[in-house]
Amino acid sequence: MTTAVLLDADTLGNWQGNESDPGFVDLSPMANLFTHFKAYPLTSPEQRLERCKDAQVIITNKVILDKALLEQLPELKIIQLTATGMNNVDLEACKELGITALNVEDYSSFTVAQLAFQFILNFATRTIEHNALVKSGAWQTSRVFTLTNYPTIEVAGKNLLIIGQGNIGKNLAKMAQAFQMNVQFAQLPNRPKRDNQVSLEDAIKQADFISLNCPLSDDTYQMVDSGFLQKMKTSGYLINTARGPIINEEDLASALEKKIIAGAALDVLSQEPPEKDNPLLVKDLSNLVVTPHIAWASQEAKQRLIAKIKLQLEAII
Repeated sequence: MTTAVLLDADTLGNWQGNESDPGFVDLSPMANLFTHFKAYPLTSPEQRLERCKDAQVIITNKVILDKALLEQLPELKIIQLTATGMNNVDLEACKELGITALNVEDYSSFTVAQLAFQFILNFATRTIEHNALVKSGAWQTSRVFTLTNYPTIEVAGKNLLIIGQGNIGKNLAKMAQAFQMNVQFAQLPNRPKRDNQVSLEDAIKQADFISLNCPLSDDTYQMVDSGFLQKMKTSGYLINTARGPIINEEDLASALEKKIIAGAALDVLSQEPPEKDNPLLVKDLSNLVVTPHIAWASQEAKQRLIAKIKLQLEAII
């Protein structure tokens, strides 16, 4: 008999609706593995112990599972993350207590790269600004058939620097090359340079677009600071679909306000949900686009995630 709890099902989207609903997430492939399975929308720190005390398997995305909690769960055998990152789990405590901790890799590589490339195209075509013009009534009152208030560019021949050479970075490179962009991968700080990588210091200065697709580590924490931004072209754009703390947000807000770079598009911030006083959100920065951590969340990626979890757990239960 196996008992499992999913502590934050709401992070997966619409799991309580009907199969015909747009965006419905089917948990049954995972749930059907267990004799008893209970999904909770969200779980507060105070609710963790009561909900987990009888579970052999805990499934979660963001709920903190620290040593103090794990020591009170003698039945627990497996922690399954519904994500790649595992920073919410005390992995050392898991080793001490004989708990297997699992994550899921490469379930959203294409969809994250897709959003990063969409950001590139949005900056090139100024789609967001032109849509706003039409909705404001500007086109309807134009003297000519078009509006060219916002200059557009072609991405062909432009330089894309990708920082991070995992599956997301490689997928982004394929998309960009299909649009005839010049793609380079940068050497990560304090890491050996691969044969196909270029010096980060030199490449920043030549890039028209820089995409962050690297893990968050001691070496990449606030890697994008005022010094980094000063090296970029004034016509350059920064894109982050990786982790928020890779960017010093105060420095980026200042650089955008002063037009040190042309713009930035972010799917992640240092704290999520962000505080109201986040420096990137308190000012009306017209050259900043922010989406609420959606890059991973295509319908296909969510179901691929659940399918991979099913296979992983099936193999060890």
